[in-house]
Amino acid sequence: MSDSINPTPHLCREKVRQTALEIAQAKFGAKKHRVGLSFLQRIDDLTIAAIRQQVSGQSHAGKTLL
Repeated sequence: MSDSINPTPHLCREKVRQTALEIAQAKFGAKKHRVGLSFLQRIDDLTIAAIRQQVSGQSHAGKTLL
């Protein structure tokens, strides 16, 4: 096990990488081959913001986030 801290704890980095490269290939052709850590960190930040927004929009009734 590594002692390093995961810089993108809310992501499955391989799935994000695969999806990003598929979209990039469709848009740019074969020009893009790598996904940088800064890209992954931005996606992680956006994921946290989306989760926060969805939770904030929930009613206070009940025990389940819908």
